[in-house]
Amino acid sequence: MRRRPLRSLRLRLAILVAAVVLTTAAAALAVAWTFSRAEEHVSELSSAQRRLELLSSISSRVGDYALVALQTTETRELQSDRLSLPRKRVQESFERLNDEVSKEVARRTDEQSATLIAARSRVFAFMRARFEFLDRQTMQSIKDARAGQADGAERVKVALDMFASGFSPALGQAIEEERTAAREAEAAMAALRERLTPFSVIAVAVAALIALLLYRAIASPILSQVSQVAGAAADIARGRTDIRLAVKGHDELSLLMTRFNRMALSLSRRESRLLAAQLRLQEIVDARTAELRNANERLSDTDRARRRFFTDVSHELRTPLTVILGEVDVTLRGRPGMEDLKSALATIRVRARALHRRVEDLLRVARSESGQLELNFAPVSLAQIVETVREGAASAAQARQVSLSVESADPDIVAEADSDWLRQVIEGLVANALRHSPAGGAIRFGVWAEPDGHCAITVADDGDGIAEVDLPRVFERFYRGGVRKEGEGGFGIGLALARWIVERHGGVIDIESRTAAPGRRSGTTVTIRLPAPSPRLAIGAG
Repeated sequence: MRRRPLRSLRLRLAILVAAVVLTTAAAALAVAWTFSRAEEHVSELSSAQRRLELLSSISSRVGDYALVALQTTETRELQSDRLSLPRKRVQESFERLNDEVSKEVARRTDEQSATLIAARSRVFAFMRARFEFLDRQTMQSIKDARAGQADGAERVKVALDMFASGFSPALGQAIEEERTAAREAEAAMAALRERLTPFSVIAVAVAALIALLLYRAIASPILSQVSQVAGAAADIARGRTDIRLAVKGHDELSLLMTRFNRMALSLSRRESRLLAAQLRLQEIVDARTAELRNANERLSDTDRARRRFFTDVSHELRTPLTVILGEVDVTLRGRPGMEDLKSALATIRVRARALHRRVEDLLRVARSESGQLELNFAPVSLAQIVETVREGAASAAQARQVSLSVESADPDIVAEADSDWLRQVIEGLVANALRHSPAGGAIRFGVWAEPDGHCAITVADDGDGIAEVDLPRVFERFYRGGVRKEGEGGFGIGLALARWIVERHGGVIDIESRTAAPGRRSGTTVTIRLPAPSPRLAIGAG
């Protein structure tokens, strides 16, 4: 089915654009013509005013010349060079007047107006000729007076009278003609304004009428359809998929509205299917949630059993180990009869101490996870804690031929912490460093305040370092990395417990380590950062 031409949206928009373009072009041409005519009249008026000013200047400068000529002959000075400057000024005025007339003749397009302007130049030429004749008479009178004739002043006066009789009427006529030309230009501008005013009003009214007709015939229906589509889209965005548009035409917008209705119908159907799928998904999620809850309860039971295991093992082993250590100490303080017995007892003592530390670690882990561990926070000097740890580890370090040094420790740095637990954390780090440092190595402590207000403690060693693959997991509980030798590794809970204690203090613990490589020494640096003390800090057991 063929569409009628005006039913096409493109054609209607093309008509609207063409009408706007034609109206704009017509208005632009009218404005350009008006400006052109006004510019011609303004140019005529300006040229006439400039010529009037030049004529007035010529009259004034000719008077100055006549006065100087009379003074030269009456005072008997007879200096002809006194007339040079007045003569030059008069000649410059005539030159400018001649140039102005030439420009006006060149600007005129009609032959009659150009002829009238050129006729005025003859009057100006006559005036200039009269002045030049006066100048020659004056110079001749000065020469005669120098030759001895006594009537030089009288001759100059006679020449001036004759000059005035011919120059003044010509000057008056020229001034009157220029005034007449100025009045005619002003009258032409007024007439142009009077002619254009009604045409401008009519043009504005016609343009407004055309714009109104085009709006009602073309723009208004298009805007109405676009508004309906926008409103329906907003309703669909709010969830009303049952909205439908009323299609009345056969243009492109009507086709768009038809497709919009199809889209809304499709969205409505999809929404129904989505709701049904959502109900089925909710049922599946509920079932899986119940299964997950049951699994979580089983994991909780397993975790409680594990904590009970650590607690039971710690309590069961702690008392007998204490008795063993007491008996060993008593035996070592005496004088045993056999060196083998002494060596065996010493070995037992070392093993028992190591086992005792492991049991203490297990007990701390069990208490930390059961929530029984309580920290007593108070302002403490970090430098004093580090010094205490260094003094306590001095004998063990000396036995391993490892040096302990404090590189920097500001005694004024104070943190809000549990001094006993923080000291145990640092002691554990030193124990790890001693275990992995070779003979002749060094362990370095550092305490300083950071710019953001935190306090920092570092423990650095020259040990074997931690493998890059193990470094991300060193803080995991029970992770032992690549340590497999007898007596070299613990249960993998020391660093995990240290991180838990530091985090309970509101701080963080970081570890940097490097293994030996060509051109690079091995070593490990552990950094503990704690917040600065606050007057209202309140941290208790979690």
